[in-house]
Amino acid sequence: MRDKVGLLLPMIIIAVAEAFYFDGSVESCLGLHALNIFACILLPIWVEKRMLLYQSFALVSLLRVLNIGMPVFFTETLLWMPFVYAPIILAGYIVWRQTVVDADKLHWRNLVRFLNGHGLRPEVKWKWEYLLIAIIFGYLVANLEHFVLGNSALVHDLGPLDLGKLFLVMVVFVGFGEELIFRGLLQSSVDKQYGKHVSIAVSALMFSIMHSGYHSVPYLIFVLGVGLVLAYAYQRTGSLGLVALMHGILNFFLFSFLPFGYGLLP
Repeated sequence: MRDKVGLLLPMIIIAVAEAFYFDGSVESCLGLHALNIFACILLPIWVEKRMLLYQSFALVSLLRVLNIGMPVFFTETLLWMPFVYAPIILAGYIVWRQTVVDADKLHWRNLVRFLNGHGLRPEVKWKWEYLLIAIIFGYLVANLEHFVLGNSALVHDLGPLDLGKLFLVMVVFVGFGEELIFRGLLQSSVDKQYGKHVSIAVSALMFSIMHSGYHSVPYLIFVLGVGLVLAYAYQRTGSLGLVALMHGILNFFLFSFLPFGYGLLP
């Protein structure tokens, strides 16, 4: 009973907070996410010191707090995103260093290991064919998402400077930052305690719920499906780098070529 409550409590708090956000009640959303962060500090005392699990749930809430509360330094959305995701990646890196053996030294090899999620899942290996998989997945799913939501472009034109900037932000910050939380940390921690099927479901569900800011139920269902694919890919390969590329390249196509009418599937 204690194990189930320990898993469900942060999930319920986050879900209710995002329901308020979906409804436009920003202050209630922030208050509940702050409550969840506080609860995740205390829950390891009650539920067998499962620190990684509750650190992961706290980072989910922190993502929303930063998303809403971060001061706007640039009017351009694309330039504002790194200020939200960089603190999340830094916090995730600190959690990773505490979790993985021999990751206490600042060395480029450890950085590469971190980017691929080494140590969070056993026998993680990068394969270059993952890049092709990520490009195909990103292009096809971006077309589906464009059909469901019809996103607008985040670049002024399709010049190399704007495209390079978009690719950097979407892959390095948004794609990697979100996958680090939902797959690398949350899914891995749930897997250790509750098994792979529960971890895939929890990862995908939390990923979907945290897209409530689009205020669209069909889109939440779509994101749940995308989350299940990403969670399954992570479960099969253990590669954080793969799912980060899949996610980031999807966003790259979605906010660049497709809104301008290029690359749309018939």
